[in-house]
Amino acid sequence: MLRIVSIVCALLAPILSWADPILIGIHARSTYMRATVQVTEGAMDVYAGDSILISIKKGQTADITASSSKVSIFFQGKNYSGHSKLEGRTSSLTEFKLIPSGQKTSARLYTGDLIAQPIEGRLQLVNRIELENYVAGVIEAEGGAGHQMEYYKVQAVISRTYALNNLKRHQQLGFDLCDATHCQVYQGRPRHESQAETATRATEDIVIVDPEIKLITATFHSNCGGQTNNAEDVWSKPVSYLVGRKDTFCTRMDQAFWTKTIAKSTWNEYLRNNKVNYENLASQDGVFLVNNPQTLYWIDSSAYIPLRKMREDLKLRSTKFTVTHQGDQVILRGRGFGHGVGLCQEGAIRMAQLGFNYTDIITYYYKD
Repeated sequence: MLRIVSIVCALLAPILSWADPILIGIHARSTYMRATVQVTEGAMDVYAGDSILISIKKGQTADITASSSKVSIFFQGKNYSGHSKLEGRTSSLTEFKLIPSGQKTSARLYTGDLIAQPIEGRLQLVNRIELENYVAGVIEAEGGAGHQMEYYKVQAVISRTYALNNLKRHQQLGFDLCDATHCQVYQGRPRHESQAETATRATEDIVIVDPEIKLITATFHSNCGGQTNNAEDVWSKPVSYLVGRKDTFCTRMDQAFWTKTIAKSTWNEYLRNNKVNYENLASQDGVFLVNNPQTLYWIDSSAYIPLRKMREDLKLRSTKFTVTHQGDQVILRGRGFGHGVGLCQEGAIRMAQLGFNYTDIITYYYKD
């Protein structure tokens, strides 16, 4: 028994060493120069180096601005300018809203600390937050509201695994992960789904590992359209646990099927721009053969367009679709939403509705 405990402790040691707060780039792809921070609970002490500049109390606001290589903060009629970095440090009871200037998104509610720094002539805000609080925010942003607890447990485990396996992804920009789909969508503290925090606590510290006890790449997508993809069919190489499988759970869910109508002139122009002899194809059905999601969308033996490129160019939900012509329009009818590798979220939601527990759902989509 002692030997088993020793082995388990040895395996857990690397995971437990990741207990430090993580750094999340907020609106990381935006180009704004100014943002307003409003403390809604507790207080935030703003530091420049080791010195406190100001203390923002509940109900108070401050404006943070970047210019050139410096960052400034305007508070109660006074401007504190010329700093290379500012840190808003908080307690566990503090909450604050962040309102970027000129952004169309609504104000988001955050916990943890706030770091402001200039990057490439713009303002970069970073949320320094405990891992489990970050996971709870990802659950709501990625999973939505109104689902079963077992599904939120699934999302908690895969989001935690993904985060830990991708730490330092944006280290050169001064944070670990961004808050967009490039990493995982994170919009601050859950505001609509109370079960997100409950599911996080219920699965605290649980991650998914492969047979060699290495964190897996816990990829997920909205809907696979009835069949998940092998990793090598979408990306560069096979992964032992990312193996395609038939999925009947998602086929009656909202994102299972889609249709997009494109003007035939637009379609022809797209084919021509991709060096396809579109005149011979413009009025034909059934000449398009999908080989597999990663390689080719065949037009004929001499010309092709990669499916991933078509999905991006034409803003399609997936790479699984057929093409038919109808008068002066081209109809694309497709299945699924996303890259199709790993866990199918709507399939997992349906499995939870049917009574499967979260470990059953995880092992259904990730092999071994």
